[in-house]
Amino acid sequence: ILSTVTGVHKYKWLKQNVQGLYPQSALLNTIVEFALKEEPVDVEKMRKCLLKQLERAEVRLEGIDTILKLSAKNFLLPSVQYAVFCGWQRLIPEGANIGEPLTDCLKDVDLIPPFNRMLLEVTFGKLYAWAIQNVRNILLDANAKFKEL
Repeated sequence: ILSTVTGVHKYKWLKQNVQGLYPQSALLNTIVEFALKEEPVDVEKMRKCLLKQLERAEVRLEGIDTILKLSAKNFLLPSVQYAVFCGWQRLIPEGANIGEPLTDCLKDVDLIPPFNRMLLEVTFGKLYAWAIQNVRNILLDANAKFKEL
């Protein structure tokens, strides 16, 4: 087969791949491995994984919505707002260890549909905006009190 392929100019790419002149990328290797795999693909297992990711994303969205609803209430004491914000960021007193903080709202839910992904990002963005506005207000109040002194 190799001698037949090497004589034909239009199959040059096949010759180079057979002889190994071009290094294959990891993605190409993964695709080839998946296509040549003789074992059946467990579609049910893949479906369950996707459903778990959707459930995880829904729980995150519900939690952020709850925090946003609490933060919108004007009757909460500043200390309670601070505690809610610290709890969301996993800022806890020294000595307690509950794990690594979430670095991204899409961590472990990267296979959810694009609409759900954008909804999650927009909702987290609202919470970030609330936090920034609170920090800004605190700084402006502190600046005004400093000028009074």
